[in-house]
Amino acid sequence: MENKTSKYFKYAIGEIVLVVIGILIALQINNWNEERKTRRQEVKYLKNLHKDISLEFVNNDSIIRYRAQTAKEAANMLNLKELKTEEDLLELEKLIQKVFRRVNFIPTNNTYKELLSSGNLNFITNDTIKEYLLNLDKEYREIANVEYQMYREYEEYLYNPAVRNSEIINLFDLQKTADKEVLMFKNPSEINVEIINPQYNKLLQIGEFKNGLKLSVMNNVSLKKFHDKLALNLHKLIALIEKEIERN
Repeated sequence: MENKTSKYFKYAIGEIVLVVIGILIALQINNWNEERKTRRQEVKYLKNLHKDISLEFVNNDSIIRYRAQTAKEAANMLNLKELKTEEDLLELEKLIQKVFRRVNFIPTNNTYKELLSSGNLNFITNDTIKEYLLNLDKEYREIANVEYQMYREYEEYLYNPAVRNSEIINLFDLQKTADKEVLMFKNPSEINVEIINPQYNKLLQIGEFKNGLKLSVMNNVSLKKFHDKLALNLHKLIALIEKEIERN
């Protein structure tokens, strides 16, 4: 009887051990499957981030060129001498159209915004990549703040003095532009140089306007530096993402 009881207990313990092992194996398989799902989602996010950053390179480079060119054109306006001829007027009008143009940088960061709004930023397990993404968002906000301040100065020192002291937009036939819904230039013979040139000569001597051009040079150069720094960080970030994707 004692021998049978001993065998029963050994059998029961063996069954329990087998059940426990089975449960542990099932849990391990389940964890492994969850890890695979999580990793697949992470790689999907990483690939989308890579796509966004690749587009951002093009976007950022165009802004860098625009800021550099605008700074040069504002400086050229500061150096203009007295307008006398039709060619002088045309040169100034073209500079005004370029310098006065308002261009805002719109980040290509849809995937990052999705990660934040969905609370899924933790899917990115590489802490260095997460740190770069957070710093990138900070750089975007810094650029937006500088742009906002610059265009407030544009309104105060460039747009308002120009509208108050001169007849603007002289190269375009506004009626034809409205009718055809595309920019239509006037015939040069229709531009009244004798009236417009004196107005512009006066505008170019107004201290408020000259200060606006100086601020335009400085602000555009400053913004270009922000975008240069952004380009460096984008290159570093995309290299980290590529390395992390290859680890898959």
